[in-house]
Amino acid sequence: MIIIILLTGCWNRVEVNDIAIVTAIGIDLTEDDKLLLSIQVAIPVKLGPTSGSQGGSSNSTFVVSETGDTISEAYRNIQGKISRNIFFSQSRVLLIGEDMAKKGISNIIDFHSRYNEPRINSFIMFTKGQASELINNMPQLESISAEETKELAKIGAGLSVYIRDFMNMLLTDGKEPVAPQFSLTPLEENTKNKSREGQEINGAAVFKGDKLVGWLDKTETRGLLWIRNEIETGVITINIPEDQGGGNISFEIIRVDSKIKPKLQNGEINLSVDVTSELSIMENDSKLNVDQTQVLDELEKYVENEIKDRIQLVVDIAQKEYQSDIFGFGQAVYKKYPKEWNVALKNNWDQTFEQLEVNITPKVFIRRIGLSK
Repeated sequence: MIIIILLTGCWNRVEVNDIAIVTAIGIDLTEDDKLLLSIQVAIPVKLGPTSGSQGGSSNSTFVVSETGDTISEAYRNIQGKISRNIFFSQSRVLLIGEDMAKKGISNIIDFHSRYNEPRINSFIMFTKGQASELINNMPQLESISAEETKELAKIGAGLSVYIRDFMNMLLTDGKEPVAPQFSLTPLEENTKNKSREGQEINGAAVFKGDKLVGWLDKTETRGLLWIRNEIETGVITINIPEDQGGGNISFEIIRVDSKIKPKLQNGEINLSVDVTSELSIMENDSKLNVDQTQVLDELEKYVENEIKDRIQLVVDIAQKEYQSDIFGFGQAVYKKYPKEWNVALKNNWDQTFEQLEVNITPKVFIRRIGLSK
């Protein structure tokens, strides 16, 4: 009988019919320097295989927004517009506009780490426009646009960062935050039909502390992924010189292993980036016979030069333009030389990083050439 008294059962249960399920969160900065919180809310009756028979609008979500001095205030203001309790736990995407990111996002990260509903394993992304506009986008393949956004981040074609990862980068000495750049793009190129737009992760947002300092395009972002050992899939295309017949050869990335190796000598620090890659030939429209060992050796050298150029490009941008160690070079130095880092390098790492000598050594192996020569 005592145990029965202590068993509370479902005293704090929340019925699905009583909650508004948030699928994506957008945060912008208004002209009067307030925070604009936009949430994408699912319409349950429009989801699932029978949604087409329900009639009415085909939208499976709607977006509601409000302003406030903090996320918490804007959230409470939104709650006054919705008849159901806002439920953040199913949100998988946090999208932040450029103006908000330039001001600083430590308060946004604080809200997600402190309040118990939003998940820190949601993807965080940034856009050059307004986040509120992007989460209003109509999905093309999934029932909810946030689901498309999440799947884009998961397939490994570009940079993907969880909120918890961004938080760790903020708190880690010798490593600055970086996250995907998200935008809308026409689904059909070179046509007059520009009305249909899809979602795209087309670069990266570069941070110094909690403030956005610049952007990387797709090519530069690929160089970043090579260094950070985060290449999961992709294609590399090289142009064959005209004296060898011209044309192009595309390679599929099978495996990549990147290592950052710092070296401290006579008080000077330098660093090497060793990148080992395994590729397979995906397409060959050149005149080269890839069945020959000599040809494959030459192709491996071509790809090695291409990888080196991509990595050197993003290293130069990070050092000279943004002065932001988005690669984690400082963290690698700390792991190998913790005493020297804490005594001499930590407090002056920004200046050291700008002048840091980085030696890039790629090694490529072509494992498969396909059925034809």
